[in-house]
Amino acid sequence: MKNLIPLSLIILLFSCSGKDEEKSASSNNILENLTFTVDTVVVDPGDEIIDLSNYLRLADLSNDHKKLYLFVEGENKLSVIDLDKLTLERKIPYEKEGPNGVGSFLWSLDLVSNDQFFLKTFNTAGIFDFQGIKHESVNLDEEEIIGIKGKTLQNNRLKVSEDLKWYYTVPGSDFNDGEPSVELALINSETNEGKILPIPAMDKTALYKIAFKEGTMMQIYAEDYFLSEQSGNFYITSSVTSDIYTIDPETDSLALHSYDLKYAPKYKSDPPSHSEFTDREAWRNEVEKMRSQITYGDLIWDDSRNYFFRIGSILVPSLVEDAPSKSKIFLLAFDNELNLIGETEIEEMDSAPEFPFFKDGKLWSFVNVEDELGFAIFDFSF
Repeated sequence: MKNLIPLSLIILLFSCSGKDEEKSASSNNILENLTFTVDTVVVDPGDEIIDLSNYLRLADLSNDHKKLYLFVEGENKLSVIDLDKLTLERKIPYEKEGPNGVGSFLWSLDLVSNDQFFLKTFNTAGIFDFQGIKHESVNLDEEEIIGIKGKTLQNNRLKVSEDLKWYYTVPGSDFNDGEPSVELALINSETNEGKILPIPAMDKTALYKIAFKEGTMMQIYAEDYFLSEQSGNFYITSSVTSDIYTIDPETDSLALHSYDLKYAPKYKSDPPSHSEFTDREAWRNEVEKMRSQITYGDLIWDDSRNYFFRIGSILVPSLVEDAPSKSKIFLLAFDNELNLIGETEIEEMDSAPEFPFFKDGKLWSFVNVEDELGFAIFDFSF
């Protein structure tokens, strides 16, 4: 998982309507009798090499999931991979510095249209096309955002809506003490006006961040916030809880979707004993304790069924030295209005899928096959 984010709370200065919805699965649990088969495929890179040293951290998919775009920082190139043909289509070079430079210490890549993507570092963010040209630089200087003062708005966790109108992020910094409350910052890119919306169901996420300090070096482990968009709707989730927020930026409205779950825990319930450690072994033990509680991923949209899915995992540490740990894996299913319609524990899985997405009704998961880009493809029946 990534290193992550804490937050803060101020008085809401703009109108914000919210509704809480407590939901539980009906008696018709669509995943009750889930079965699946799995196959593995490997991408043919031709005469090139697809560098997987950073896994798929700097990757995103086209809207139709026919193409995978993977930026390799060491090459400063964007690999375009055809997922139908399972081939490397081309590599597009980019400049590191200068007016079209991508910068250093890249954090994430988000496709924002069929011909542009959003690339973020800790200090800069920009919108690039597939010809190597930067079309816009984004720097969330809090002094320039009308309506937002005194907030840390890091570029590395910024999301941009598909129409480029809205920027949204969770204020805070990984390197500062966690704030007691979590918020969402919404910024209209056309007017440069911003709004702060409290999202209290995510507050517990800020508790799960621990630092290891040794001299001038600091290492952070914290939980994730996931900001996503599907068909014009915005969603906020967290790795700590099964709760989901939907946001309408035009009306400043928030809706909380909360669930009574049968198989998986609703959220993590045992925060770290300390937020800072100087003993590495003690820090690692605390990280393991955090991972040994439920960890949720982002929402995954399946357009063949018009369902959302979400995967949860609980680490089960190995009792045998040098033997790999395993995980309990849970799968939740929701309709397009986020009503819970199914849940189950997948006992046949012992690790959570990586970079999971649905394509043609099947769940794809990244696998490294002898240093070649591969995918495990799960065909679910329920």
